[in-house]
Amino acid sequence: MEEQIKAAKETRSWSGLSCKVLASLGVFGTLIYAFGFNSKDMNKSLYLGIIATSLSTSASLGALGSIAESSKKNKALTELLVESTNSASQLPLSKEIEYSDLNEDN
Repeated sequence: MEEQIKAAKETRSWSGLSCKVLASLGVFGTLIYAFGFNSKDMNKSLYLGIIATSLSTSASLGALGSIAESSKKNKALTELLVESTNSASQLPLSKEIEYSDLNEDN
């Protein structure tokens, strides 16, 4: 059971991982753009607008990746919980003789 729990906690979402990678590339690309280009040639508000939009889009994509990965882990752990609950409810009940006051009268 511990191995199953460990495996459920270590599950990875490929879509979540790809979102995180793209977000990292977006942040890195934005930093290259911000420091690589000279803002004197461009309108200052447009330059800062492009940087702000790129950073916010990358942050949103990274958050989406984290949500996807967390959701996949929760799904695996919930499936494991349901499976263990179902198997525990199907255990045979022991047929022990219960003590009763009615048996004393005989």
